[in-house]
Amino acid sequence: MSHPYLEWLDENQQVQRREIVDKVFIGRSCKGIEPQKTILICNAQVSRDHAVISRRAKSIQIKDMSKNGTWVNGIRLAAGASSDLADKDIIDIGGVSITVYAQSGDTVTQESAILTDGTMVTPTEVVVTNVVADVRKFSTFSQNHASADVYALMKEIFDTFNSIVFNFKGTIKDYAGDAVYAFWDHHVEPISQQAVLACQAAIQQSQAIEDIRTALSGKNVAAANLEMGWGITTGKVTLSHYGSRAADLALVGDCTNLAFRLSGIANKDLSEKIIMCTQTADLVRDDFTLQDLGTIPIKGRTGNEHVFALNLP
Repeated sequence: MSHPYLEWLDENQQVQRREIVDKVFIGRSCKGIEPQKTILICNAQVSRDHAVISRRAKSIQIKDMSKNGTWVNGIRLAAGASSDLADKDIIDIGGVSITVYAQSGDTVTQESAILTDGTMVTPTEVVVTNVVADVRKFSTFSQNHASADVYALMKEIFDTFNSIVFNFKGTIKDYAGDAVYAFWDHHVEPISQQAVLACQAAIQQSQAIEDIRTALSGKNVAAANLEMGWGITTGKVTLSHYGSRAADLALVGDCTNLAFRLSGIANKDLSEKIIMCTQTADLVRDDFTLQDLGTIPIKGRTGNEHVFALNLP
């Protein structure tokens, strides 16, 4: 084929191919799209318009438009997010694996998402490791600095942390005001490996703070006092959706709440910057040096939690 193409097995286990001339739409129906530009997957968990692959010049990119998720090389795309594609990348949608065969140099474009209703959204219980990075004293921070400076600083944090999460195969769930929430879904790798990747991401984020201060030095007075804390937890969550938008992905579980609580006391009530729960500590203690902080009360929770600090290199 003269163009990059996609290859997959259909329901009869026959090899199918689709050239990427400009766009290829993947979904359950993809109404109004020419057949040669669609890959239809007959699965109730696949959205009618699930994802779109776009090509311009020598760039290829996939954009998620779904409710139940799109996976690239075993990494879940954040709802509504885009990802560059390269040769031999594997896209997983609704139990179908689609291989990308790109020409040399093909790697990005972006199109607006269209989400239709009628997709069967199945709540799924999965094990995840959560990482929440939280800015210290954000209310006072916002009160004492110009909104433009606060915005510029938070944008720098979000952009930097997003790249770090992606590099360590995680998924950004939310930019929640003064916090960045990412998770690592354990079904794609051994549980301990996912927890290790999450901890590595948190360490690199903490190290990036000094780089952010340096980059904005003299240009943004808000950056000088930037301090953050991290909470890491591992446990079961129910992954599904609230509302009708693809962006309304929800991870509901006690460990999610605990990650936010721990991020709120790290580098504040506790002097250590990265705090984790017992479950995470058990998974990563062979890979990192941990400090046992004992059992402590957590605001909004009954009883005490046994927590550990991740010692920074």
